[in-house]
Amino acid sequence: MFSFAQADRLEACARVLDPPARVVMTGTVPDEALAAIRRGAGADIDVLVVGTGEIAGVEGSIDLLFIGPAAPYSVAAELFARWPGRVAPGGLLFVHGAFASPPLTAALLRAIGASRAWRYYGRDGALAEYVRADLTHGERVLDAIAQLSQLAYFMRRMARRRLRRQAA
Repeated sequence: MFSFAQADRLEACARVLDPPARVVMTGTVPDEALAAIRRGAGADIDVLVVGTGEIAGVEGSIDLLFIGPAAPYSVAAELFARWPGRVAPGGLLFVHGAFASPPLTAALLRAIGASRAWRYYGRDGALAEYVRADLTHGERVLDAIAQLSQLAYFMRRMARRRLRRQAA
């Protein structure tokens, strides 16, 4: 489920992009997320919704990348291997399903969480935000601590999901 606060965050981030800019959305893209990006994006902002393997069709750099939930780990790992390297320095990465879906969370922490190229900005529910940056060693340590602190949310969410299944 995509919340109003999450949609508002995406809309605000799309609103501050300077034309010409490119927004790419891939994975399972919620309709609310796409609508929020389109509301915020100006006339000269390209908004592309593409399949996970369609990176060759997107030319140039990406200013805002949205990756929707991916079910199997292999699909999530492929998304993180192909797309984030195309984001321009200072660009944004939004991951919907972060710290909520085990395969996506594992792939995210392995590829992005351990990278010195991404700064964890925060999370609203299952929507995590990262900024493309060149982190020093000390910044990487602090960034890793910030992301690992999200695992408590992840574990609570998994426990609630298991309890609901047992009750049904």
